[in-house]
Amino acid sequence: MNSLITRSAASAALTVSLLFGSAAAASAATPAEPDITGLSCGFDNRTPPPPVTLGNKGRTVLEARCLLTFWTGLQATEEEPKDVFGPDAESATRYFQGTRKLPETGVVDAATWTELRHS
Repeated sequence: MNSLITRSAASAALTVSLLFGSAAAASAATPAEPDITGLSCGFDNRTPPPPVTLGNKGRTVLEARCLLTFWTGLQATEEEPKDVFGPDAESATRYFQGTRKLPETGVVDAATWTELRHS
């Protein structure tokens, strides 16, 4: 009988230690909240990047298209790869600007960059 009580007590102690030990380990492994000042895809971190217009190419276009993909679902195609600001990207920009009550120019200007990064 004594060994049954001892095993039950040991089992309960192990269960408690596993429960609390796991919670302590999980809370210790949780990283601190990042200090985010705005969304960025890492292609162009200037604040704000230069305007992007129809026909532009390069890293700033990659940044704009990445953020437009996040907000509007814009996808690259064979006709309009992700590093080209073509008609699809311009249309997605107009749509995004309209949802944010910005002038629907299709140009990713300073006001549009602000909304893309902070909406």
